[in-house]
Amino acid sequence: MENINFRATLIEASAGTGKTQRLTQEYLKILDKKNPAESIKRILAITFSEKAAIEMKERILKEIFEKIYPNLSEKEKIDLENQLFRLRISTIHSFCQQILRRFSLYLKIDPFFKIIEDTESNLYFFQAIGKFLNLLEKNQSSLDIIKKIKLKTFIDLLINFSNTHPHIFTGNPEDNTPLTEEILQIYQKIEEIHKEIKENISGVDFNDLEKLTYLLLSENPYALIVLEDFDEKINFILVDEFQDTNVLQWEIISKLIEEWLSGYGAKAEKGESYGIFIVGDRKQSIYNFRGAESRIFDDAKKKLKDYIKEEKLLVNYRSSPLIIDFVNKVFEDIYPWKDQKLEFPAGKDIVDSKIEINILPKDSEKEKEYEWISKKIYQMVNEKYQVFEKDGSKRDINFGDIAILIRRRNKNLKLLEDVLTNYKIPYIIVGGIGFYQEDEILFLLSLLFSLSDPTDKLSEWNLKNSIFKIEPSKIELWRKSIPYNNISTLLDKILKEINFWENLSSQQKANVEKFLILVESQKHLPLFRICQNFRKLLHKTDEPKADIFSERENAVRILTVHGAKGLEFPAVFLINIEDGKVLPKNKIIYRKTSDRFPYYSFIIRNEAEQKHKIEFKENLEEEEERILYVALTRASQYLFISGIENKPSIWIRRMERLKDKFPAEEYKGEIEKRDLKYEEKEEKFPLPSFETISSYSEEVLPAFSSYTNQAIGQIIHTVIKEISTRKILFEKEKILERIKFYLEKENIRYSKIEKKIEKIIKNLFLPSIKEIISPSENSYVELPFIVKINGKIYRGFIDRIIQKGKSAFIYDYKTGFEKEEYRKQMEIYEKAVREILEVEDVQKFLVFLHEGKIVKLE
Repeated sequence: MENINFRATLIEASAGTGKTQRLTQEYLKILDKKNPAESIKRILAITFSEKAAIEMKERILKEIFEKIYPNLSEKEKIDLENQLFRLRISTIHSFCQQILRRFSLYLKIDPFFKIIEDTESNLYFFQAIGKFLNLLEKNQSSLDIIKKIKLKTFIDLLINFSNTHPHIFTGNPEDNTPLTEEILQIYQKIEEIHKEIKENISGVDFNDLEKLTYLLLSENPYALIVLEDFDEKINFILVDEFQDTNVLQWEIISKLIEEWLSGYGAKAEKGESYGIFIVGDRKQSIYNFRGAESRIFDDAKKKLKDYIKEEKLLVNYRSSPLIIDFVNKVFEDIYPWKDQKLEFPAGKDIVDSKIEINILPKDSEKEKEYEWISKKIYQMVNEKYQVFEKDGSKRDINFGDIAILIRRRNKNLKLLEDVLTNYKIPYIIVGGIGFYQEDEILFLLSLLFSLSDPTDKLSEWNLKNSIFKIEPSKIELWRKSIPYNNISTLLDKILKEINFWENLSSQQKANVEKFLILVESQKHLPLFRICQNFRKLLHKTDEPKADIFSERENAVRILTVHGAKGLEFPAVFLINIEDGKVLPKNKIIYRKTSDRFPYYSFIIRNEAEQKHKIEFKENLEEEEERILYVALTRASQYLFISGIENKPSIWIRRMERLKDKFPAEEYKGEIEKRDLKYEEKEEKFPLPSFETISSYSEEVLPAFSSYTNQAIGQIIHTVIKEISTRKILFEKEKILERIKFYLEKENIRYSKIEKKIEKIIKNLFLPSIKEIISPSENSYVELPFIVKINGKIYRGFIDRIIQKGKSAFIYDYKTGFEKEEYRKQMEIYEKAVREILEVEDVQKFLVFLHEGKIVKLE
């Protein structure tokens, strides 16, 4: 049936072309000017982040007051504001939440369910795995699979299944894939346990919101009632940031407009206008890890083909002509960029602009790149580069106008911080990582662990030797209060009692608040279980710190490209561009095989045909191109690009073609730097200063960078730990396979260090060294310690301790050569071991893996 009242518009809005403004215009166009308060109830606007929802709401309200009601009295304005609070603008998850609460009876769920954040949901998923493993004796087939592929691989695959949302829910396994089907069946059983755990606390996570809403609208017996209710209330749907939509979210939206497309229903009968307006940019689809795909635009076009009107916004109001032309050149040979080249607005003034590309030779130190960046920032501020405002005025650039963008957070971030500090450049890490390694969090974890476990002497020692000097008797007193308080309330009381908050920085206060929220979210669990959950996270180095980002703070922003999406800066430094490549971390690969539910076929990578692996990799490579596009288009005037030569890097390949046209310049002026070696650092947390003792040697392979040497040392230590803890077999093939795996993760070519690695592996099998490394009773691997010597506190990990009665034998692995300072290190280890293990005799040995010798220290 022809539907003359329904209309559909799809706008592809390139970066900086004013998509929010265009969406606002459309909203005002369909708004009933005579009765806006009633009209807004019939318009649903969906976006994919809280920030975008707030921005859209502010923009629409501003336009309504300025263009429709410019002459209201203050009282009339307040009255209208109260009515306009009914604006239906929300994220897709907020919308799903509203529907599920309203129709919870049909799904038999608690209408007062709470939203579970990803971190908490992941903890419950691990609990579900644990419960399943405890029942393995009753499930021989599952036990056989685990024996076949090893427990760690089994758990990794389960985590990958969990993370491959929504493709698992909206897909089926490929044909003739026995392992995939077996693991999928186990995963589904574990998901049932996971679901039960969440139901017991009336919890729903973000994936559940999508799945439950889809099931309500499609498979539930009352689906028609729900859809009719929606149809009666809503006339228009506006979808923003469409490129961030995953296939399940689009399926939900499609269900809502199904009757509209048919030409039947209440609206068609009444002759009302209704429709859907979609805006986004497939070139900025960069959330594949959340299930978003650029091809969703093609799905929408097929769905709306009989009604769709398409537009393309290409005029970029953000960037200078130089940057616009540069972006067009970078992507001139790729679809869809070659058909959607950015344009500079006619009549707009030309502003100061600059682009430099600095690609260092492949063996260069990272520090050299960061020195260039720091000098360039100093130069811009010192020489007062001009920033042009939107109103045409101009001013001197400041640190807050500058952003440093990175593809992903890695170990080089700490080095970047050190170099920026060295050059006295203020900075903020937006969404910084290392939450569980911060001093204030380590203190809180020690407090939590001590309250839970009176035998945890290490945590007790931490508290006693902190600035608060907390005695065991005090901890015991607090412990007696546990039955009368939930743990988050008790922690709050303790922190007030010891004046914990007094000397914390803004970042530390935010971190502590985040920690207390995490504790509060688990208050339904027994204390020992909460501690168990946190112990699993202790070595999670990528957990974000609490975000205290402030627009007003005059500091350089350091953030990922994903974190910068939707933002713009006068000056952008895109660094570490060798990281712009696909990492082989997906253990589950998938491909779209249908235009109808189920959409996907998925398979465990090891079972996949080569052509499917290639197709999957190509999709990820296309996303790397899109991430680069997002990064480059954040800059309005000044763009500086740097990295170290690396052939597999997609970003490097793109920049290589243009680096001669935009050469890097060195700053020749004088710069006052800090001498960090002698300068006393400001203590922002009232704990004693620690010196971290590292066992990783940097002396091996002097031809390579210190970062490479340190990484190799860490990899060797990690593999030896896995041998000692029975995670891998003590076999040459297994050890070499594991080392290659870690080298690949660190982007280090095995061929460069093959002979050295082979020599180290050979020495591992020497009888004297093999005896030390092999799993044994009464032994410890990477034992954590904190010890106080002459007023100074040291912390670290001891590689290997073997205890025999009242004697302890300490072994420290070295991949470098003998140095005198190792003696001091081993003396610290000895003091720690005597305190922790309470032994009478301690013997110390250095194990030089590169030379195959063991040196006893007297």
